[in-house]
Amino acid sequence: MIRDRLITVWEWSGLSAKALEEKTGIDRSNWYSLKQGRRRANEDDISGIISLYPNFALWLVTGKIAPESGQTNPEYEEANKNLKGAQEG
Repeated sequence: MIRDRLITVWEWSGLSAKALEEKTGIDRSNWYSLKQGRRRANEDDISGIISLYPNFALWLVTGKIAPESGQTNPEYEEANKNLKGAQEG
């Protein structure tokens, strides 16, 4: 489950594996192995993504969000972005 959420954040971010490696310090081959299901998520993966997106910390580890506390997920962020875009138009 955490593995799936890490992959969701990676895909949502639009970052290449190289960029993810540069930003987290985790080798891109490890990210690919995670995405392809050849290895399980570990503490370093979780910490790396949380360092980039601290607002996803709660969701990454529990699957829950608390928008009132600034804890969201990519789906919430996307919906919020679309909502703001609709209000501007």
